[in-house]
Amino acid sequence: MFVLRIAIIALLFQARAAGNREVWTDSNEVWMQTANGSRQLTRDGNPKRLPALAPDGKRLVYVVDHWLPDIPRKDEHGEEEDVVVIDLVGNVLRHIIPEGYVPREFDRLEWIDNLRVGAMACGHANCEYWILDADTGKTLKVMMGGFEFTWSHDGRWVARRTIAYFGSADGMSSGEFDGLLLNDAQVYPPSNGEDVVAFSTPPLHIPPHGHNFGPFTWSPHDAWVGFTDQQSPEGDVYVVAASPLGISVRDTIPVDVEMGTKVEWADDTHLQLVAGGRTFKFVVDGNNLREVTATQ
Repeated sequence: MFVLRIAIIALLFQARAAGNREVWTDSNEVWMQTANGSRQLTRDGNPKRLPALAPDGKRLVYVVDHWLPDIPRKDEHGEEEDVVVIDLVGNVLRHIIPEGYVPREFDRLEWIDNLRVGAMACGHANCEYWILDADTGKTLKVMMGGFEFTWSHDGRWVARRTIAYFGSADGMSSGEFDGLLLNDAQVYPPSNGEDVVAFSTPPLHIPPHGHNFGPFTWSPHDAWVGFTDQQSPEGDVYVVAASPLGISVRDTIPVDVEMGTKVEWADDTHLQLVAGGRTFKFVVDGNNLREVTATQ
């Protein structure tokens, strides 16, 4: 009984420590906060960026922007990105060389789960996202184009914002048309009506409605991803909930929203956001999204 109790306490401490520990770089080296203070994990002097601790707290990754001397370079163009996996003592477990063309230095490095690492590089028009296997070093997938790449809590779905710009015959821009992809499937705006032509190449004509999305937020159990949508030229503002099942529901709010305004979820059906000095609350009711309160 005593041994079992000690094991349970150890597991709880490990989970709590993994959630609370921070990692950072200082003077080209990776450091980690532990219960006994700061610990230096690397000592090779190579400039490092974007350290990230795995959810289970057992491994870290970081980026070296130019190949290390003993790592062979692939015969391809693009940035020289090396994703290094280490243990909590600082031992190098693996070098991961992302496959394909890397347009610039990685902007983001993160653990999708305890096995997969996500890396993102953004150019002028859009971003690209690499999914890397931390055990094998393989590039599992490269998502070409989009912004945000917000993962569901269970790591099964990634919400990606695509953008298209459309202009008139005189070269003037007619606005921005955002689209939501969950993994590789377009979910919103729905694939019906005239808006669907926005995803044709080239477009058949200028879409009647432009869409400009706010940031994505997943509900606690990944039933929905919520965001704001400002539709043009009408200027209507919507709160939207989209499901991996391909369903999307929305409702209007009577005020503009500032860039970066996030939807907050209380559970998998209740959400809210603050805009114009007011708190708007909604509930997903079947195939509808309806407002339940509006408070000052």
